[in-house]
Amino acid sequence: MFKSASVERNPFSSLILLLLLIFAGAVVFTGIAFAIGISVYGAETMFQLSAGNMSNLDLIKLVQIISSIGMFVIPALIYAKLQNKDWLGYLKIIPVPAYLALLTVVIMFSASPALEYTMQLNKGMKLPFFLKEVEAWMLQQELKMELMTKRLIMMNSIPALLVNLIMLAIIPAFGEELIFRGGFQQIFARWFGNYHVAIWLTAIIFSSIHFQFYGFFPRMFLGALFGYLLVWSGSLWLPILGHFLNNALAVFTAYWYQQQGLSIDKMFEAEPSSPVQISISLILFIISIRYFYRYTQKLNEIKRESLDGSGMG
Repeated sequence: MFKSASVERNPFSSLILLLLLIFAGAVVFTGIAFAIGISVYGAETMFQLSAGNMSNLDLIKLVQIISSIGMFVIPALIYAKLQNKDWLGYLKIIPVPAYLALLTVVIMFSASPALEYTMQLNKGMKLPFFLKEVEAWMLQQELKMELMTKRLIMMNSIPALLVNLIMLAIIPAFGEELIFRGGFQQIFARWFGNYHVAIWLTAIIFSSIHFQFYGFFPRMFLGALFGYLLVWSGSLWLPILGHFLNNALAVFTAYWYQQQGLSIDKMFEAEPSSPVQISISLILFIISIRYFYRYTQKLNEIKRESLDGSGMG
């Protein structure tokens, strides 16, 4: 039987436990999704989906939602409860001042143009000639993911918008932050004894699992940003908020395009921000992230002084 305290399990054992829970959750909940799909849409439709037929969008969304919950949310919660009796505290699901949440919003929006520019640079990436077969495979995977994304963000009504917000913004923001920042990052921090290493290693893994190689670097930088928000603030709610804003903005943008009668393709082919816009956004980002860091350090210092004072009493 698993021990319940994190101090009694070394980081390697914690990592294996988390990976096993993710694998088990993915298998079990994908099975549940298929069972529900068969009962609602019939066995033949589910067989067609398994064979790669993506025509039934409602079924794809059903499977996506259920499997995502099973792969990220449930394993993270079980893992935390096995690691520590105070599982909410272990995951750092603790309240934060509203001011920090507002700062997080400013940070995310100020970072957006620079991340878009990084995306453009990443798309122009070329591998050496001897890796041309690898590059061809990467491009093929990228096109598949882009096609799937375009299908998923097709929305012609408010209910469809709400479903997409749940599937593409709420569940990924909550579930992926629980797993990556709440799970992997804390394991690596204990393992290496250096939170910078933990943040960037987690960010690399976070970006890799999306299998979108031409968006690898902006997603990695985004993951690192979420990691620092967690370390500095001590609360997982801020990475969750940042992750939600990033994904929800894409969903709302896609909805707006379609409401205007514009093709989704135009959204993917939109002109990048100008150098002036990128420069202004970078300046605003640096100012806001620096202020966020200094403000959280001051809050942490006040907490330490309060604890020291209560201990002396």
